Amino acid sequence: MGKKISKLTKSSSNNNESELLEERTNVSHSFKYVDGKRYHNIPSLRYHLPNDGDEFDRLQMQHYLSRYIWQSNFSAPVHELLSNGGGDTRVLDVGCGPGTWILEMSSDYPETELFHGIDIVPIFPDTIKPFNASFSTQNALEGLKFPDNYFDYVYMRFLTAAFSTEQWETVVIPELVRVTKSGGYIEIMEWDVKIYGQGPIAKRLMDSFLADLRSRGINDCIVEVIQEFMEKTNQLTNIEHDTRTNPQGLYAGQLGKLALDNGLSIFRTYKPKFSKDYNMTSEEYDKLIEDFIKEMDIYQPHNITHRFWAKKI
Repeated sequence: MGKKISKLTKSSSNNNESELLEERTNVSHSFKYVDGKRYHNIPSLRYHLPNDGDEFDRLQMQHYLSRYIWQSNFSAPVHELLSNGGGDTRVLDVGCGPGTWILEMSSDYPETELFHGIDIVPIFPDTIKPFNASFSTQNALEGLKFPDNYFDYVYMRFLTAAFSTEQWETVVIPELVRVTKSGGYIEIMEWDVKIYGQGPIAKRLMDSFLADLRSRGINDCIVEVIQEFMEKTNQLTNIEHDTRTNPQGLYAGQLGKLALDNGLSIFRTYKPKFSKDYNMTSEEYDKLIEDFIKEMDIYQPHNITHRFWAKKI
């Protein structure tokens, strides 16, 4: 008997080790390194910002910035639903990144059965998380791996740089609607990818950034058509759209600094490309960024965030 148990345990252990090795191998193949930064290693992916510690910090900073601007984590009228919970109340976050929104929401609404986040690579927590929070690795463009009419509330944000206009219209928004229950809500939050009232240095940097987005088939004006795409599904009612303006620059205190830091993180990520495009040395590009920071306090520009939400018929 003892030998049989020992043999079974050894076999199980080998299987577990093989599964763990396979999982680690798959994760390592999900990334590539360019100019010392880690990126998604998915050839068809349009999203071109890195996937490393600095980017995790930026995404978390972006979360706190947007929460402060809006004074909330969402705008759809789902507070009562999430507070009361129920046996099958479920929430989905598409493109959850490090999972900050899911972690906060699942803690704020413990009566809700499930808060589930998905992302194309597993950069979210897999062990330390609230009991009603979970995550999985999925590519939304391949179809969400959930049944029709499964979630009470489906949320997505900050994926302007991930999808083409056609993908937004024919895949992404229809999939959000498909997995939402009748009477449930979807909400989409996006930045307007522009700096309003910018100076010449900001314009130079932003022109280069927008040109890079467009070269990969990204519509930097997607906020102008999201509501139209929602309407075209013919499955949504009570479509709402709201905006918030936030300053960028040290002149505007902590809020302006957070917004500035968010932009700086992106421009520093693009340093190898932009410095080459501008025929600048590393030191010259660093000086350009220093001048950009000073310029922001002179011109006192701002940008805009948008929230769209609607009820499924």
